[in-house]
Amino acid sequence: MVTQFIYNKEEDTYTCPQGEVLRTKGTWHTKKSGNGAPSYQFKKYRTSACKDCPVKNLCTGREKGGREIDRSEYADVVEENSKRYRENAALYRKRQEWNEHIFGTIKRKWGYNHTNLKGLKKVNGEFALIMTVYNMKRSINILGFEELMAKLKNWQPNYKGMLCAFAKTRRLKLISDIQFYNTNLAA
Repeated sequence: MVTQFIYNKEEDTYTCPQGEVLRTKGTWHTKKSGNGAPSYQFKKYRTSACKDCPVKNLCTGREKGGREIDRSEYADVVEENSKRYRENAALYRKRQEWNEHIFGTIKRKWGYNHTNLKGLKKVNGEFALIMTVYNMKRSINILGFEELMAKLKNWQPNYKGMLCAFAKTRRLKLISDIQFYNTNLAA
């Protein structure tokens, strides 16, 4: 298993359980998938010591050649995330309880596993609508239809608070626009 191979970041090598070092030529290869998933870059690590290794059959099923390990350009980030997960397993399980069931319901129960529109702005709008429907259905399940309707009828909007929040957002947008233009003009 690849997990039994130890990666040395400084030397950019792997060491196998038998102590042999797998090296890369440094060439980045492109992994393409036929199902429309995005491609990514990876390096290959090999050693010629596999030919004479007494446990070669446990490590690889290849008749000719030896063990080959692919390391993705994203491997460091994946390992960092795995480390965080191992250190906070209970927290991640709690997050799954809180959050993941929402997407599971939307995808599996409602059949929403792809978007009908193209472009980030349109997809965000479509997803916002889906989440609004989910929240409404959840509110009905928690409060019941009659209580939800009563709360909606008695709801008094806080226009002053909403206006204040809008003004702050608009001010921040203007500041970021000015900084963007100043940066571009200086360049």
